[in-house]
Amino acid sequence: MTTEIRCVKALTDEEKRQLFGWGENIFGVTPLKLSWRPKDLHFLLYSDGELVSHVGVLRHVVSLNGKPTTIGGVGGVVTVPQAQKKGFATRLMQRTAKFFECEWKVDAGLLFCFPDLMAYYRALGWQTVERTVLIEQPGGKIASPLRVMVLPLSEGCWTSGNIELLSLPW
Repeated sequence: MTTEIRCVKALTDEEKRQLFGWGENIFGVTPLKLSWRPKDLHFLLYSDGELVSHVGVLRHVVSLNGKPTTIGGVGGVVTVPQAQKKGFATRLMQRTAKFFECEWKVDAGLLFCFPDLMAYYRALGWQTVERTVLIEQPGGKIASPLRVMVLPLSEGCWTSGNIELLSLPW
């Protein structure tokens, strides 16, 4: 089995269909009725020439304890059903962490997730934010209904600090 990771600025309609078109509400967020921000870049993993996994990323400045702090946001982490449990998403998440640290040189990674996925991300070094994280929505600022996790890449009070996203979630 040969694998290849590519980084692209936008997904084609066919890539979107392959990655996200295999079920309804595959991320489980539809009932939350949130507005989402698009990603800046997409890491795609191909196995034997077939697109099987995706991680979307963006660069953003949040407010951490009232101070502007640059982070790398992670969203849209998915592996198509027939390729799950083979470590593809883990490889992409590791590549993303290295990208954040070495290329974007951000202070942390930040993602939103449901409680049943927290153990997966913890195993990759991500930490749970213990305080409420404020996010923007068309009607104003709200507390994130999803759990927030960070991957600290510099000093900071990430898990117990006050975080305001200052944008839509991703």
